[in-house]
Amino acid sequence: MHAVKLLTRTGHLLTAALLTFSFVAPVQADDKEIFGYVEDVKVMELGWIMEAKLDTGATTSSIDAREIETFEKDDEEWVRFKVVDRDTGTEAWLEREVERTVKIKRHEGKPDTRYVVNLTICVDSTEIEEEVTLNNRDGFNYPVLVGRNHMAGRIIVDPEERFTDDPDCK
Repeated sequence: MHAVKLLTRTGHLLTAALLTFSFVAPVQADDKEIFGYVEDVKVMELGWIMEAKLDTGATTSSIDAREIETFEKDDEEWVRFKVVDRDTGTEAWLEREVERTVKIKRHEGKPDTRYVVNLTICVDSTEIEEEVTLNNRDGFNYPVLVGRNHMAGRIIVDPEERFTDDPDCK
């Protein structure tokens, strides 16, 4: 008899939990936009539209940065780096305050240390300022990788889609 009551109580709790989650999940998704795994984004500091991979497996976003060098400004560590528009060959230099450095584990060899700066990336009509790692992405298909830090709470990625909308931030 005791076992039957326990099973009944457990069944009621499970049913209540499932009903709660079924009502909560759609509400949370309503505030998010759906984009493909590859989108055009606008790097606001440059005013350039660049192809980006939206990668839910990456914590932090990354941009293709070349000739990275640090310097001191107002007693803070800053970094100067070059960005190349792959479509036109246009080059631009940016200077940003270093927020932190990260060590990236590699399959082979020693970890790679990367500088992290704040950049604003526009996806569709939403400007999102977040941390971005600086890395030579010349060997990658896309010069920008948009990680979970830029997408969390805002974007859902549909892996069947590509280039669903153009960025239109001013």
